[in-house]
Amino acid sequence: MNFEKKSTKKKQEAINSAPKKRNKKVGVTLIKVFAFSILLIGIIGIATGLGIVKAIIDSAPPLDLDDVNPEGYATMIYNQEGLEVQKLHGDDANRIYAQLDQIPKHMQDAVVAIEDERFWNHNGIDIQGIFRAIYRNIKSGDITGSGASTLTQQIIKNNVLSTEKKFERKIQEQYLAIQLEKEIDKKQILELYLNTSPFGRGTLGVQAAANAYFNKDISQLTIAEAATIAAITQRPTYYDPVVNPENNKDRQRIVLKKMLEQNYISQAQYDTALAEEVYAHIQIINQDIGLQSDYSYFVDEVIREVLEDLKVQKGYSESEAFNLIYRGGLSIYMTQDLAMQAIVDEVYTKEDYFPPASEMYAVRVMYTVSVLMSDGTTKHHYDESEFSTKEKADAHIETLKAEWAKEGDEIIAEKSLFIPQPQSAMVIMDYHNGHVKAIAGGRGEKIGNQTFNRATQAKRQPGSTFKIVAAYLPAIDTMGYTLGTAIDDVPFTVSTGGGSYSPKNWYNHQAFNYRGLTPLRTAIKDSMNICAVKTLYDIGPQTGFDYLINLGFTTLVDTELVDGKTFTDKNLALALGGITHGVTPLELTAAYGAIANNGVYIEPVFYTKVLNHKGEILLEKEPITRTVMKETTSFLLTSAMQSVITGGTGTLANFKSMPIAGKTGTTQDDVDLLLTAYTPYYVATVWMGYDQPKTMNYSFSYHSVIWRDVMQRIHEDLPYKDFPRPSGIVSASICTESGKLAVGGLCDHDPRGSTIVSEYFASGTVPTESCDVHIKATICESSGLFATEYCPADTKKEKIFIQRPEPLVPANWDSRNPPRIADHQYELPDSMVGEYCNIHGPAFEVPVVELPSETDFDPLDFPENEESEE
Repeated sequence: MNFEKKSTKKKQEAINSAPKKRNKKVGVTLIKVFAFSILLIGIIGIATGLGIVKAIIDSAPPLDLDDVNPEGYATMIYNQEGLEVQKLHGDDANRIYAQLDQIPKHMQDAVVAIEDERFWNHNGIDIQGIFRAIYRNIKSGDITGSGASTLTQQIIKNNVLSTEKKFERKIQEQYLAIQLEKEIDKKQILELYLNTSPFGRGTLGVQAAANAYFNKDISQLTIAEAATIAAITQRPTYYDPVVNPENNKDRQRIVLKKMLEQNYISQAQYDTALAEEVYAHIQIINQDIGLQSDYSYFVDEVIREVLEDLKVQKGYSESEAFNLIYRGGLSIYMTQDLAMQAIVDEVYTKEDYFPPASEMYAVRVMYTVSVLMSDGTTKHHYDESEFSTKEKADAHIETLKAEWAKEGDEIIAEKSLFIPQPQSAMVIMDYHNGHVKAIAGGRGEKIGNQTFNRATQAKRQPGSTFKIVAAYLPAIDTMGYTLGTAIDDVPFTVSTGGGSYSPKNWYNHQAFNYRGLTPLRTAIKDSMNICAVKTLYDIGPQTGFDYLINLGFTTLVDTELVDGKTFTDKNLALALGGITHGVTPLELTAAYGAIANNGVYIEPVFYTKVLNHKGEILLEKEPITRTVMKETTSFLLTSAMQSVITGGTGTLANFKSMPIAGKTGTTQDDVDLLLTAYTPYYVATVWMGYDQPKTMNYSFSYHSVIWRDVMQRIHEDLPYKDFPRPSGIVSASICTESGKLAVGGLCDHDPRGSTIVSEYFASGTVPTESCDVHIKATICESSGLFATEYCPADTKKEKIFIQRPEPLVPANWDSRNPPRIADHQYELPDSMVGEYCNIHGPAFEVPVVELPSETDFDPLDFPENEESEE
């Protein structure tokens, strides 16, 4: 055996292992130090956290049982001068207190099932629910997502706490909830919740909600109706069963499902409730239930805007924001001008401003009835129809009653709402600051609060008003177009994905249905369809779409897939206002306000600031502002749209005491009528149409007269002033047929009269080329062909013709119905091209034809034409 070799090997191994042992000891030491550090940091963190929590708890307000059932502070709304306009009652004015034993068990159970399923077992906070909410929020990636507030916490949150710091409030809320559970029992807490929680439309508590939505005492509610009310409280506006019945229905089903799962109702009761039709007969009533009916459309919109800003800017839930508005003692300062609003209201109450009752529908009636059948069941019926007179509507209702309530049946509730037709809306805004000054949300009696506001919520097709904002504005702003650019109004067809698109003009005279070469100013003045579509085709629908988005339109569709079909508003129909969902009068007003405001868009606002009940600023409204076009573009469009009012489609809106610029809009089949126009002071829009879209066969532009009479009275005492002219605007004399520099002796000798006008241009866009549309030719009257040197002098005559930049293509026309193009007769006839007099001696190859010369005419020295627009 070689022991010496083995010994040497062991020594080597020992030597090699020594560093490893030392390294292992160092590693263990480092792990211990790291673990100790983590533990120490954890202890410090926990201690700090506990200290923070203790400080938050110590700063919590003392729990007073009177606080959890408060009278509340009334919110006051003031106009722009600081005068009190409206008082929003959040106390007993819209709450009817009901003892718990007066509230049916299924109403109690519905609320517990959807809001706090472990209510009867927890001590004020739901630990299981908290962990579930944390897991759900982490999984969704929303660490600021919803928590797990119990009914007790919600009482504290709605009635005791008002801090905007979400984390601090949550800790205090949980602490005070535990304290409240020690002070009163579960039944008292449930009673408080059912009487102090907001259930939409200004109602507080389930009794007021039962009256508001079903015209019933709380004791009469069915399971389905109770679930409908319970579905509201989380988000009172979103789940409003009147305005958003589909949203409420979805949540009502969840409520019923939870009631079934938690054994509050049987399967049979669940099936019956699920099948019950509650939405057809939900009624908005104006009775002594505290549901205010005297809020104007303007106040309604202020409340909506403040509610949204409290949620978005301050982090309130909808329920918290609702509670604060109606019970928080806020001071809300509106932008409304009461004098302007009074003028609008007066006009909208006069029947003379609207089409007379005729064979067209003049009234829309919504009739709801609940019938107690002879077998003890209750059936609800709803009908919506339109009639030429109220008498015919009344007769229709009597017929329905006889049909729905037979002998032995009893009508236990009914409601009729008569809404005059056609309807109308108006918005007036100061475009210098975005302040909305007055609105009309509709005509006829306002049937309740937070009802449909046509000025801010009606999405209707904008028609020809979009020609400006979708086509001409971007074309002038970035694509090199000018007010003199000549567009050929002739048949136009473009291929689309599944076929072709051929727009038509609104005019169809016996003499013509196309006008031919037309300057952009005239295309705007006379609202010419094909010119607008060709312009959008040239600049690209994407460009027009992008400008519209920047102008504040929120309803446009980029790409939308519905039932396997793809919808988009990025197409040529955009130029004529043919869009998927329509736009509101408010957004249209703001977009035109940007043109009036030297190219600066300002978001429309209905209030300026909100103070809390201590007088501290809670919200301060700073409108969104952005530049959306060049100043020169806004001036040029304003100048062109002045032509609309002075001599185009909007002349009925004109009044002489102030310059006006605007654009009319009429949709296909005269379904919607619009006028959006502005002065150096204000911009306003008037819309008119049926609530259920249908053709209006009226030859008189009632909407334009409404705009004129309202705005004329508003401007009576305002000093006259012109629209400002920015630097960078110059004038030049051009030919309207070519859009190029006019040529003396040609353009002023057009057989229709001179085509020379003085036009405005942005610096750098004045044309540098001379008119190439007009040509002068010497004709032999004997032959009707080009004259030659052999033609006697007395047979020669100089004539001016036009020569299109792009020749017409008659081969593409419908031979059965060829287009009638107004300027086609002034073109050099095809039969003359290359043909010379064959009567007086041999024909020559070169006719006597004069083309314009660059030196023939200096446009800047040419006297301004009488027809030029200033």
